[in-house]
Amino acid sequence: MKLFPRSTFGRIAVMIGFLLLINQMVYYVTVGIYVVDPFMKQNMHLVAMQVKVHFLNRDGSVQIDPLLSQRYIDATHIETYDSKQAWDKGLKQASLYQSLSDELNEALNAKQLATPASSTASVSPEMLHSEVRIEKGRQNYLWVQSPYNSRYWMRIPMMRFEHTYPSPLLLYLTVITLLSTIGGWLFARQISRPLRRLEFAARELGRGDMPGTLKESGTQELVEVTRSFNQMAKNLRQLEQDRTMLLAGISHDLRTPITRIRLASEFLSPEHDDIKDGIVRDTEDMDEIIDQFIAFVRDGRDERSEPGDFNALVRHAAEPANITGDEVIFALQEVPPVPFKALAMKRLVRNLVENALRYAGAPVTIQTRVDDKFVVLTVLDNGPGVSEADIPRLMQPFTRGDSARSGRGTGLGLAIVKRIADMHRASINLSNRPEGGLAATLHIPYC
Repeated sequence: MKLFPRSTFGRIAVMIGFLLLINQMVYYVTVGIYVVDPFMKQNMHLVAMQVKVHFLNRDGSVQIDPLLSQRYIDATHIETYDSKQAWDKGLKQASLYQSLSDELNEALNAKQLATPASSTASVSPEMLHSEVRIEKGRQNYLWVQSPYNSRYWMRIPMMRFEHTYPSPLLLYLTVITLLSTIGGWLFARQISRPLRRLEFAARELGRGDMPGTLKESGTQELVEVTRSFNQMAKNLRQLEQDRTMLLAGISHDLRTPITRIRLASEFLSPEHDDIKDGIVRDTEDMDEIIDQFIAFVRDGRDERSEPGDFNALVRHAAEPANITGDEVIFALQEVPPVPFKALAMKRLVRNLVENALRYAGAPVTIQTRVDDKFVVLTVLDNGPGVSEADIPRLMQPFTRGDSARSGRGTGLGLAIVKRIADMHRASINLSNRPEGGLAATLHIPYC
């Protein structure tokens, strides 16, 4: 499973969210370097000054600088304890902060703080070492170990916190990640919604349905693409209407002369019966061609699709061709209800059966079964089959197979089947059977 999404929406959302997260991480690091770090250094510098004041003697004893007023010392509430007293006062609950300790040691070892003014001993600045610990509770304290004598600790009151809060970094990253994800999702949604509408409309247009006019919204490029698509759909709709009108008009206008020809043939003398029979056959062929044209134009697209008994429809559609009772063999398994347009689906089944009887002869076998989420209809004949090279183009209008299956017809039968199958979001496939004959297989979804 790929972690990177394949859809445009998913990729844009991930990209924007990732960029926002990186931007906030850079911001967090920058603030840490230029704000937090100097602030911490300054605080530790002040703490180092307090250490110098309270630990004037290298032995650890406390000596208050007389220049500092007692009032100031009382105001700071800074206390000094030996190790045992400090342990009892709360040092055992305090946690070591190594980063603060390092900053304090750096400040203590600075040149101006290296040697206390009252000291006569010579101590190398590198020898000064202290620890910083923080005691958290109802009152927070900063514990600082004497750099001159590790037995002594200084306790500095800190700001009081009423509640325990989560890690600032964790909280910050959680909030920024959430906001970045929401922001990326909203931004990508504004871009992907027109694309999804365009995708849906293109799929409808590919099935032969005419989608409504799409709203032209989004970025300039999306507006231009949508406008071009709307114009294309409008042109195709007009072309479809013109073709329908043309075929319907031609089919209608041909009915009258064909009828006159047939009536005129009835007045031929008996000695011209062979001519009369030929005229009747030709007019019947012409009627059939016209019916095929009309069926091709009126493919039932406006018919309402409703769930129904697919096996019953197959029997009802194929029974008229089963004149002697042995032309069509039914092998129907139980199948779930299927949504279909009744008249259009009957025409599909009838065309498949008539096509098989016309080019291959009886018997024709009709099978139904369930395969995964599809109901499968198969029409099998025992004819010579068709050339493999001809199979891909047999679904095109006015196309027929090779001479082995040639004969009467317009070449519209399978084209009508293909249009009806597309209208039902189904697939139709033709294949030569190993034992001989052609198999037409329809997969129609039932859920």
